Amino acid sequence: MSDEPTAGPPGPTPKKRRRRPRGKPQGPAPLGPDPLARTLAELDRLATALAREAGVERAPDTELVIPLTIWLGPPRDPAARAAAFTAQLRERVQEAVRGVAAFREGHVYCFYTDQPESPYSRPPNDSAVFAGYSANGKPEWIGFANLCLRRHEERVDRLYGDSPEVLAVVQLHDELEAGLLPGFGRDSRAYRLLGQVAFGFVPKDLRTRQSSRIALTLQVVATTQSTSAQRLRLNVLGLSPEAIAEAAAESDASSAAEAFRMVLRGTRERIDALGRRMALANKRGETLAVDALVRQLLGRLRGDVLRVFKLRDYRTRHAEERHQSGERPTSLAITDALAATDGRFYRDDRKDTVVVAGPKHRIHVFSREGRLVTSLELLPAELERRVERGRWRPLERLASEVFKDSLRKARSHE
Repeated sequence: MSDEPTAGPPGPTPKKRRRRPRGKPQGPAPLGPDPLARTLAELDRLATALAREAGVERAPDTELVIPLTIWLGPPRDPAARAAAFTAQLRERVQEAVRGVAAFREGHVYCFYTDQPESPYSRPPNDSAVFAGYSANGKPEWIGFANLCLRRHEERVDRLYGDSPEVLAVVQLHDELEAGLLPGFGRDSRAYRLLGQVAFGFVPKDLRTRQSSRIALTLQVVATTQSTSAQRLRLNVLGLSPEAIAEAAAESDASSAAEAFRMVLRGTRERIDALGRRMALANKRGETLAVDALVRQLLGRLRGDVLRVFKLRDYRTRHAEERHQSGERPTSLAITDALAATDGRFYRDDRKDTVVVAGPKHRIHVFSREGRLVTSLELLPAELERRVERGRWRPLERLASEVFKDSLRKARSHE
């Protein structure tokens, strides 16, 4: 008998362990939108606080583009990184605030004091026009006649003739900013003077050519409110917007005052269009011949204003005499006023007059006794603007009827 063991029935096959695939080590879960939104909100609040620190109660509605460095390695000094970012953000906020506040109607920006208004930012007298900047950014002024002599204008003697002629000088930014040094306005992104037209001499009171005469400067100014977004504006030196509007309101539709107001309005529209064109070109990364476009715009402005103030056609002798006497043709004005419905009568408390909105954009201004002061054409938007600003207040229905009665009595005594 053999001692070798006999083979028994086969046992169960042992199961092999499956090797789990090695995956990448799992990192921290993503933060998600909420923490990121809170971070951006905190940055917005920081920028607003820096704007208040720069001297504005309400931060400008603008968007700042600031490079943000993100570190993926081991932690670095967070305090130093925060200080560097805050300093960069403070610089950009100050630029944006300066760009918003840099423009003041009737002033040029003074880089010497780094203020939009200063003792040097307005013409020192009625004959002065802006002549450029000194090396340290102080605005400089020159008499218009001296400017003409400096540029060898052959017709300068016509400024003082029996029938004085209005002359005009076009200047671009390279001439006006030639003296500026870097750090004193030459490299400013907040305020840049693109060009101007200087006129001499025009009537100070636009309603009559017998007024004293002054120099006038019309400028195209660019202000930057963020990293690259620019806004273009028209700046008028020598005449206030209130004086221009008042002269136009008290003159008829064919007057030089109204024509000048319309020239300024059309110029502002063309400047806005140029600003939009510049913004679109900047967005597309295209190059735009800004100097040539500004020169073209200023050339048109020069021609338009000279046509308005061409003194031989400024006012006929009869019109001048009528202006001095205060007389106006009243038939059409009274007809319009008597036909006007409720809501078309206004009161001008400053002038103590009644304003009637007639058909076809006609506006008639009467004294309270019913004497016609002036008539002019005014677009609906202009009328609404004066009402919104409180310059003209709606007249109550009873007061309108009383005024109509005074008009009827005035007509019956003609």
